[in-house]
Amino acid sequence: MKQLLNQVEDELMQDDLLIRVASGLCGGVVTLVGLLLLYGLTTRGVDRLPGGWPLAATFVVLALVFGLPLVLRSVLSTRTPVGSFLARHATLGPLRRPDDFTLWIMLPAIALTVLLRRLGIRGEAHAE
Repeated sequence: MKQLLNQVEDELMQDDLLIRVASGLCGGVVTLVGLLLLYGLTTRGVDRLPGGWPLAATFVVLALVFGLPLVLRSVLSTRTPVGSFLARHATLGPLRRPDDFTLWIMLPAIALTVLLRRLGIRGEAHAE
């Protein structure tokens, strides 16, 4: 796996496209889980849950609080005030130097990033 990363490292880390793709994928999944929980809880009720509404609402709020900033991070420019705030606080830090565990989780993001680069899509340059 590390050989694969070394081969495409220059292509992956030349700007923030990998961070944007990974943030969009992770944030999209977490937000979707939150929305599905919200839908399921509103249509079927929470009578069967041991904690009731407080526990269910906590899960939904946590999923949306962690998911939506990641989705916004993937689409907003870091030149905007909200985008720069999200770039500082809503990032996936392990992607800067991926290890084996992170690499296995992020293979779809890496593949999508390489595909987007082949299509000519670029991210914003890193602010040094």
